[in-house]
Amino acid sequence: MPTLDEIKDTLWLYSTHQQNPSQVDEAHAALNGFGDLVIDGLIWGLQHSNIDLKLLALQLLQENFDDAKRALPAVRALITDDEDRLVRVTAINTLNVMGDSSCDLIPLLSPRLESDDDFERFLAAANLWRSSRSEDAYVVLRRESAQEGSPLAVMADDFLKNS
Repeated sequence: MPTLDEIKDTLWLYSTHQQNPSQVDEAHAALNGFGDLVIDGLIWGLQHSNIDLKLLALQLLQENFDDAKRALPAVRALITDDEDRLVRVTAINTLNVMGDSSCDLIPLLSPRLESDDDFERFLAAANLWRSSRSEDAYVVLRRESAQEGSPLAVMADDFLKNS
C-alpha cells in the first residue's frame, strides 16, 4: 500500500505543462486501486499553488475514482477570480462531470454568467441549469444557442434539448 507521500510524488511526476495525449490516462493507471489515499492526494493537489498540479488533479477527478465526491469542496474552492482562468474553467467542468448538484454552486456560478469568457459563461450556465434550473442560466444558454456558427451554439442547443 502506498503512502500519501508516494501518491504526491506520482502526481508531481505526471503534472507538467507539456502534456502528452495519454498523460492523464497513465497517471490514472498509476494511481488506480489505492482508494481513499488517492483522493487525499488529489485534494492536496487542488490546494497546491502549482497550476499544472491543479489541472492534473481536476482531470483525474473526472476519471471516476471511488469516493471522489468528498473532493467536491476543494474543486468548488477553485471557482474564484483569484484563480487561473484555465483552472477555474476546468473546475467548473469537473463539477459537471462529477454530477455536483449542491446548492453551494449557485453563489459560485451565478457571477460567472456575466463573464467575458464565452466558455466560462457557457459552463456556468450549463451547470446552473442542470443543478437548479436557474432562469438566468436558461437565458444565457438560449442566447448562446441563437448565435449561428458558434461552436457553443451547438453545445448550448444540445444541452437545452437533452436536459
